[in-house]
Amino acid sequence: MTRTPSKWWERTLFQTLASFSRAHLLRIGIRTNLFEALRQPKTVNQLTQDSQLAPDLLQAWLRAAASHGLIRMVRERDRAYQIDGLAKWLLETPDSRSLIALIEETIEGYGPLLERMPDLIKEDARPEFGSPAESRRAAEISQLVERQALSALGRIPGVRGARRLLDVGCGYGGYLVGLLSRYRDAHGVGIEQDSEVAEIALRNLQAADLSRRSEIRVGEFMSMDLAAGFYDLILLNNNLHYFAPSIRSALFDRIFSRLVPGGIFAIQTAVVSDRAAARLMGYSANTAVFDLYLRAHDNLYGLPDLGELHASLLAAGFEAVAETAFLPGGSARYVWGRTPREDLAGPHA
Repeated sequence: MTRTPSKWWERTLFQTLASFSRAHLLRIGIRTNLFEALRQPKTVNQLTQDSQLAPDLLQAWLRAAASHGLIRMVRERDRAYQIDGLAKWLLETPDSRSLIALIEETIEGYGPLLERMPDLIKEDARPEFGSPAESRRAAEISQLVERQALSALGRIPGVRGARRLLDVGCGYGGYLVGLLSRYRDAHGVGIEQDSEVAEIALRNLQAADLSRRSEIRVGEFMSMDLAAGFYDLILLNNNLHYFAPSIRSALFDRIFSRLVPGGIFAIQTAVVSDRAAARLMGYSANTAVFDLYLRAHDNLYGLPDLGELHASLLAAGFEAVAETAFLPGGSARYVWGRTPREDLAGPHA
């Protein structure tokens, strides 16, 4: 067996620490609007002219950001810098808002939690998730996979024919906007616990001219008054971890009873995949840390075991339980099932 040289591990450690620093440097540039200002070449004097930035710290940040490839010096004579590389892409990509929310969550959410992890592993009291800032970041981040997820939904047999849709935990309403825009005779209802997030979902549906075919309701799905045997498609998009395993049988029974015969229930979930594509893209490592993050909260629960999830859906009465993957290496997928086509007779009716 070939022994890995010590220098290789040393380099790996320093690269790890550099990644930590890079995330903070990105956040500083975003929060201070320095990246925005550096769309055009600027010197330290120009950057501090109309601001209250400390020149010495600004100069040090510019040097550090340049060393990480986030900006570059474009004129040596007056040391003018301009945005470059990852930071330039981050500001220009259509997913900019969601990716910035991901950076914020990594620092504001993951950072303090991982710092406490040695005590949490020793069975210290776990914090609760659900502050307004956390809810907004979660809703924003969830939009990162919407395009791929909507495409995957379209590959599930029967989804294209669904005309009455229910999105449980709808966030900013992106899935309703996507589905109702694709299927012009469909109607959709979104349920969201956070009233501020629900208001944004409502505005997004209005902006897409979908208000007459949609409704956003604020509250908890398990206690909300909903018509039985009404919906063709019910979605749980990356939020099964909000429901304790002890109530999932009741959750699936309730969803079953709200679907028409032949209706579809689709659960979107991240998966810790060991496939090469997932490892190469970083999905495997990031998803494993996401699972740790979930389990470290008192009111969140880890990513589901897919075998157990299949068994639970079958036990609830769903048939044709299957999966549709949509990220490299199967790192995210829909686990879905269909109610029997003939009737809803029995304990679920």
